[in-house]
Amino acid sequence: MDERARKQEKLKNAVIVVLFLTTILLLNLTWRSEGQGSFRLSSVLDFISEDVWVPEANEFVTADSAVYGFGDATFSRDRENADRQLQDVLDLFRRESANATFLINEVTDQQYRDMLRSYRSLKVCLSCPVPFGEYCDQNGINRNSTFDQVQTVDAFLISEAAPESIFVEGNGQCWRFISDSEESLAGPLLASIDRSEPIHYTAGSMLGGENLSLLPLAQTSALSQTAWESEASDDAERTGREMAESVFGENFDFVRRITDSFGNVTYMYGYGEKTLTCLTDGTFEYKTETAEGPDPGFYGSLQTAIAFTATHGGWGNDRRDLSYVLCEAKESGSGRSKIYTFGFAQVLDGLKLLSEEGPAITVTVSGGEVSYYRRAVAKAAAAAGEEQPAAEAANVIAGNSHLIYSVLTGNVLTASSDEEFAYVADHLKDAYIAYVVTEDSLRPAWVVKMEGDALFFFGLYDALPLGFTRE
Repeated sequence: MDERARKQEKLKNAVIVVLFLTTILLLNLTWRSEGQGSFRLSSVLDFISEDVWVPEANEFVTADSAVYGFGDATFSRDRENADRQLQDVLDLFRRESANATFLINEVTDQQYRDMLRSYRSLKVCLSCPVPFGEYCDQNGINRNSTFDQVQTVDAFLISEAAPESIFVEGNGQCWRFISDSEESLAGPLLASIDRSEPIHYTAGSMLGGENLSLLPLAQTSALSQTAWESEASDDAERTGREMAESVFGENFDFVRRITDSFGNVTYMYGYGEKTLTCLTDGTFEYKTETAEGPDPGFYGSLQTAIAFTATHGGWGNDRRDLSYVLCEAKESGSGRSKIYTFGFAQVLDGLKLLSEEGPAITVTVSGGEVSYYRRAVAKAAAAAGEEQPAAEAANVIAGNSHLIYSVLTGNVLTASSDEEFAYVADHLKDAYIAYVVTEDSLRPAWVVKMEGDALFFFGLYDALPLGFTRE
């Protein structure tokens, strides 16, 4: 073999070695993330390891409460049995949709008021509004084109005023689904409702005006404030790194780490295409560019948000007792630019944990991809003291009407106290008890929900302001 042939042979061998080493390096980078608990190969194959709990979307779209009306303008609110009551209504809806035909009419405001005040009724409220068509499909309710009149559902109503009907509420409207089966649909469901304390009245009855939102007349509670800590409190640095590895996956080696003067750490990929900020209080915030693509719908986007959370912090270890509830679901845009934002509130002994910063987990999905993720999860145990009277909800609202009015309208000086009170009484949507996350403790509180979904927090016993949220 001449000198030239030997050189060519050596060059070929060198190229083969380089290609072999490059292959090994690429395989190492591809599989490395598997060992670091980051984006796994299984996720690329649309499969998630059995050790990661990914709840189904339907597990989060639950009943918030069941309201029993007794036909004498008094009501009881039941949270403990709300999911069972919802399933009873859905069973009825499924059966009728399979065996009968519905005529659908919109209910007028006056008809709705008369029905709610003067007839026995069962109203089941969902934890947040849901697109009605998708909700029917998810729950086995047969629908036809006439169902398209109803865009959103946030409550179902059964009333002896129209026992052959099922009422669907959403977006401030009420629709009557009249079955041609000539069967009393309301009878079996209304037979089980029972009066319980505290008794509720409409806000209009207690504050004046026509508002049909409910307020308890009087209430006692043994709730007391309790300490809490961030889920990352045991080892914040390690938890932050694990979160970053899971977010950036195989790109983690190319991520910059920036620490500010307060100790907050930001992981950045490229020129800010993806960032993860780990705050010293245990909050994680991930951002990337909003994607465009085919709209997977409400439930498809919700499942994407759930799966992303499952592999980036998780839903906890108990697969039988989900400690989060979907409390917000907002849509914006349309077509390939449609965006869904989901808020998940933590639940402690049946009560939501709320904060001025928003829900414990917030996820934004567009085109089937997550573009924003915020996680601020608390660890706490409920505490109880002696049973004592809570501040009356009506007095809490009346005593803080100036604050509520000023925040919502931006009008601090010109309105009279009567005008402020009337405005608040007219725009009230709900009042309920929850825990509010403050800097040093979880505090039992009245939550006053207003139109536009602004929330105001007041001490459960002293009615003092604890903060608020608004759009």
